[in-house]
Amino acid sequence: MKEQWFRLDEKIRFFILASLNMGIRYFIFVMIGLLTGITHYQFVLLCSWSLSVFIAFYSYKYLVFSSKGHHFFEFMKSIVIWITSYFLNVFLLMFLVEQIKWNVYIAQGTIICFIFLINYFLFKHFAFSQKS
Repeated sequence: MKEQWFRLDEKIRFFILASLNMGIRYFIFVMIGLLTGITHYQFVLLCSWSLSVFIAFYSYKYLVFSSKGHHFFEFMKSIVIWITSYFLNVFLLMFLVEQIKWNVYIAQGTIICFIFLINYFLFKHFAFSQKS
């Protein structure tokens, strides 16, 4: 099974695992929103991002990029990427919900797709870049 997984192209592995992670993040976003009320959607967003970063880090490190790099430094670089992505998400969500008047769940689903693409390049070339 492991051999078959690593025969897949890195981009496909990232797509699969990032999709799962973003699906988990979106599920957490919806569940917290339903439990606490979506009025404070920025708090809900922070909670969903905070809970999903650990799953994403380990899956990207070991199952996508097969990184042998220093755990701590790669995690810190990943945190920089997630903070950047989070604030991009915050501003886009605020713009789409408050200015364009989109439904908060549709807006968040759309933003996730956009951030997905940016994150692949950031993780590949920054967090888990392998020195030749």
